[in-house]
Amino acid sequence: MSKFKRIVLAAVFSCGALAPVAAAAGVTVTYETQGRELFSFSAPDDWQVHTGFEVPPSAVPEGESPMARIVSVLPVDIELVMWTGLWAPPEVQRLEDAPDYVRRVAPRLLAEVEITFREEREVNGLPARAISGTGVRDGREFDFALIAIQVTRDRVVLAAFIGEPEAHDRYEGALIALLNSITSRGDDG
Repeated sequence: MSKFKRIVLAAVFSCGALAPVAAAAGVTVTYETQGRELFSFSAPDDWQVHTGFEVPPSAVPEGESPMARIVSVLPVDIELVMWTGLWAPPEVQRLEDAPDYVRRVAPRLLAEVEITFREEREVNGLPARAISGTGVRDGREFDFALIAIQVTRDRVVLAAFIGEPEAHDRYEGALIALLNSITSRGDDG
């Protein structure tokens, strides 16, 4: 199993109408939510970044958490089915919260999920947990990888890849570089 599959998990989200904001070398993206910077990462050279949108807390029914902004990152020249995304769900405040969150969203993304790898690790000195494996969507098998990283005392970022095995093989170096570029922007990270 490749290094990236060992360090990244199972989630793909419907990203809605998102406009690409970058397709150039050396772009650093800072993830901000509710006026708070949580983390940053470097987009791979010539990849598009779709920043997603944020729902203000006042528009969310009482007792529900606002949907997290999802940042999608894709190669400009993509010919294969794949998705890479980063997001920080408000209800995932500790690494221990991540498995329950993933169990709730995974069935909407993939069926017949088989986890083939689990690991506790660090990303840039930040505690993290990773899983990877395979799953099925619309009758097709996909690889997936997800890593949960504790970026501040009370927030976790999820970084995910899902795609055809050939997509992973082609873009593995860029995916590893993206993962290794994630750093905390919080003052308590």
